[in-house]
Amino acid sequence: MKITCPKCPNEKRFDVSAHEVHDWTVDEEGNFVEDKGCTDMAHKPESSDHFTCQSCGGTAKVIS
Repeated sequence: MKITCPKCPNEKRFDVSAHEVHDWTVDEEGNFVEDKGCTDMAHKPESSDHFTCQSCGGTAKVIS
């Protein structure tokens, strides 16, 4: 995958969503108490995701 910004061709960093798996501590009713941190990645960024240029905020182009 190659990610580029049409407005900022030299930019090398982009924002995109990823879905992490976290272990939690919960109480006896299953309510959140504490986040134990990221333990796995449920969905890594893919070419079909929306990538945003960190410099200009524009939509980046993705080539698979």
